[in-house]
Amino acid sequence: MARRRPRRAGAPRTPARGVRVSWSGDEHSPITTMRAWPAASLAVWAAARDAGRCAPDDVLHTLGDFAQVHEVDAAETSGDVLSLLDIVSRNAHLAVRMPAPGDAQGLPPGALTQAAMTAGEVLLLDPRPVGAEGVVDALALIPRGTPERCRWTVLRSETPIAVDRLSSDLPLGELEYELRDAVGETAQIIAGLSGARAASPADLRDALGALTEARRIDLPPHDNPRVDRVLASAAQIDAIVALAGSGTLGVTGAQHDVADERLRELASLTRAARTAAINTCIVDYRR
Repeated sequence: MARRRPRRAGAPRTPARGVRVSWSGDEHSPITTMRAWPAASLAVWAAARDAGRCAPDDVLHTLGDFAQVHEVDAAETSGDVLSLLDIVSRNAHLAVRMPAPGDAQGLPPGALTQAAMTAGEVLLLDPRPVGAEGVVDALALIPRGTPERCRWTVLRSETPIAVDRLSSDLPLGELEYELRDAVGETAQIIAGLSGARAASPADLRDALGALTEARRIDLPPHDNPRVDRVLASAAQIDAIVALAGSGTLGVTGAQHDVADERLRELASLTRAARTAAINTCIVDYRR
């Protein structure tokens, strides 16, 4: 069972913040790391709350890891973090998607998908009562913001979406196997990074550690160790891809094109694996 790291009673909260990582010695082009995946975290913690596996305050603490203030921006209404928690309550289904240009992850064309691609993730909700199935005009929560303020845009899908199917359409076991193969490949990428920049091994190790931590998703108590393994591997590979993508790995243009294409494939794999892991956890909670 995975357990949330305890916060010492009475201790002040550490504000959410971005971290600027420069591992190449070039202070003019560092990578800014901010805590990633607020929508995925909201989805899984809200599902755990509804299942009685965590307290409502735990969801609030989790959101505080991403930004000090959360605001809801919807056509019908606006609100604060409590309004956000109310929106994700009492829905038939929840599902997370992490689309990117060229990889919509099954989302239909339209403004919702474009906004989700820009943000990198979306939380889809079937607003009908529990037990409903099939397509629906889904609600979508899309986060954008800074460590100080996160704004959640609420959209309604222009095309009906079967949220219940999106919550279980990615095979977690197969994706875990693909991640294992990718881990070996990323070892070669790290070797390329070490030789491509004038940075010490300690600098590279620190940069990877900071990026991996920023991409990690802190889960509520649950009973699926495969989810933990997949999320850990995805965060590590994603961090390596981010570092590799910040520089040129190939010497020639052709080598760079090949490397760039493979990095996109690895990024797509980590998005799919992370999506499947979070949705698996949500489905487990809602059984």
